Amino acid sequence: MKTRISFALLLLVYTGMAQDARKQIDQLTTNKAVAADTSKKAPWKFGGTFALAISQQNNSYWVGVTEKFALSLGASVDLYANYAGKRNSWDNTLKASYAYLNNQSQGLRKTADFFDLFSKYGHALNPEKTLSISGIFNLRSQFTNGYDYESNPRRRTSGFFAPAYMLLTPGLDWRPNKHFSLFFSPVAARLVIISGDPFSYSTNPPPAGEKPLASLYGVDPERKLDAQFGAFLSGNFNKEILKNVNYSSRIDLYSNYLNKPENIDLFWTNSIVFKVNKWLTLSYLLNLAYDNDIQPAGLNGPRLQYLGTFGLGASAKF
Repeated sequence: MKTRISFALLLLVYTGMAQDARKQIDQLTTNKAVAADTSKKAPWKFGGTFALAISQQNNSYWVGVTEKFALSLGASVDLYANYAGKRNSWDNTLKASYAYLNNQSQGLRKTADFFDLFSKYGHALNPEKTLSISGIFNLRSQFTNGYDYESNPRRRTSGFFAPAYMLLTPGLDWRPNKHFSLFFSPVAARLVIISGDPFSYSTNPPPAGEKPLASLYGVDPERKLDAQFGAFLSGNFNKEILKNVNYSSRIDLYSNYLNKPENIDLFWTNSIVFKVNKWLTLSYLLNLAYDNDIQPAGLNGPRLQYLGTFGLGASAKF
């Protein structure tokens, strides 16, 4: 009888311990699942691509080739940092490219130079988050001096913050799905900046008849600044269009109420990334721009501007 009672007591104790252990395991499993789920829904997402393009050529008496040496080196980055909360969102992108060409006959020349910082903060007006009141800050310029190599001596046509375009505007943002958004503002402030005073001329002192650098961009040479006020429209698209192929695009349209509002300024940036494996990517960046106030060197009127950059590099997401 005592043996049966002892066995029953041991069985009860063992059962109780097993239940406690099971509860602890379930609790740990639940906590792990919650942690994993939380990590997947982290408010911040970071990532981007870095690409490098190198081309080198040399020859000796090769028929049909006049350059004995040529070296092309370029780099581009396409980075993002996006925040998504319950009602608030903050999307940030940085795109930049820079390239040089060095050959025997022409020497060292810049062939690509561009950076664009775009930041949009929004607060959703409805539970579906399809409509938000938002604000945009955008800064676009280049890193180093650019020259008109057809003139002798060469003449400076651009530089760091010469010009620079700075936009700040509130507005409404419509986001029907996670791939596309459309922003509009009828009250957008934009600054066109020409820095480098007193070096805003192609040469210092300028040659006879030479126009100030600022005049190439419709900016008063004395002020070095053109303050604009108008309407702004921006469309964004980002999607994996094929397996391991991602396409992102942003098009900006601006109308200046203060000076010929019928002339619409255009800036369109595109990025297509082919993912080769976990780290290696092929990328192509294409930028198009048109501004009726910009007169490219050697021309008598505005033109559609084009800049394309191809690279092989690394991609990362954090």
